[in-house]
Amino acid sequence: MNILKSRNVQRILLAVASVVFVLFCIELPALIGVLDYRTVIGPFHMWWAPNVADPELVAIHRPHARQTGEARGGGAASIYQIPQSDMTLFKWDVKYDHHGFRNAVDLENADIVVIGDSFVEDLTVPYPELMTFRLAQLQGKVTANLGQATYGPLQELIVLKRYGLPLRPRTVIWMFSEESDLGDVTSYRRAMQNKPTFWQAFWARSFTRNARSSVKGFIAPPSKPPGIRYSGVFQTSDGKPVTLYFSSHPPALSKDDLSAIDETAATLATAQKLCADQGARLIFVFVPMKFTVYHSFCQFPPESKCRTWVATDMSQRLQTALASASPEMGYFDLTPALVDAAKRGELTYYPDDVHWSSEGQKVAAEAVNSYLLSTGIR
Repeated sequence: MNILKSRNVQRILLAVASVVFVLFCIELPALIGVLDYRTVIGPFHMWWAPNVADPELVAIHRPHARQTGEARGGGAASIYQIPQSDMTLFKWDVKYDHHGFRNAVDLENADIVVIGDSFVEDLTVPYPELMTFRLAQLQGKVTANLGQATYGPLQELIVLKRYGLPLRPRTVIWMFSEESDLGDVTSYRRAMQNKPTFWQAFWARSFTRNARSSVKGFIAPPSKPPGIRYSGVFQTSDGKPVTLYFSSHPPALSKDDLSAIDETAATLATAQKLCADQGARLIFVFVPMKFTVYHSFCQFPPESKCRTWVATDMSQRLQTALASASPEMGYFDLTPALVDAAKRGELTYYPDDVHWSSEGQKVAAEAVNSYLLSTGIR
């Protein structure tokens, strides 16, 4: 009897040891930093770019990485209940250069450098339809795309120093997103003050954590409010009604936001001096959020909270702050160009996401090109 019990204990210990060993083998790539399971499993793994940690930037795309994926439904579908018929089918196959940016080749020089966040990188738009590619064609000049999703002004200043100015550009275009950039100033500052430990970083990319989150989301998916509460109906140029979902409320600017505007102005003043010292001109381009562009052209259902929303004066505040901090800097607001496109019934943003569609990238490229030509930049 004791022999049988001992054998059973041995079997159990062997089974446990086998499970532990297999789990260790699975976790080892995440432990040494060669695999981030957020890119493989979890509810947002399709969208998660292959990144590496960076002491100044927090993270950056891996050099020469490739990201492919397919997903139905943009950001709105992740937070609202919306009909399947309103969900865009996104497909992408993106390659990054030797620094982790979305350029077709490894650039050593560029006439124009474009810095920004996901509006510049724009994962879901094919490379030939990006604003930077179109601008290069319109200008007849080499244009570098230095956009990186989640970045804000403080990280973008580092990008300018580390990657932008070494390309010896004549023009630097700094794209500022109304959607997220003020918040990115605050979140980046906090991230740098509370850098994760080695084990916290490992746990974030581990198989165990992401598998658990995936299973939890499958068994007990989070409740979502009806999308109609955050929607409006827009009529396209062919007379087709399209439901637009607004996942961002344009709030009254908070104390943190006002502080972030001042910090952004100071950051851009530093960028302006760096550019001027190298003989380059810096152009600040304001990118409005979708609600700012479309709210005047939508019919909002009675249930929609968007009926009471109002656009902010962020662009005017930024222009005033930048003019005070660095009057030599160019300032261009894309809002009028995008509003004109909306008047024509064009969809420059995805109906179920906050980002530009291919049409939005086209409108932005043409508007920026016209601005550059009007200011004598050729």
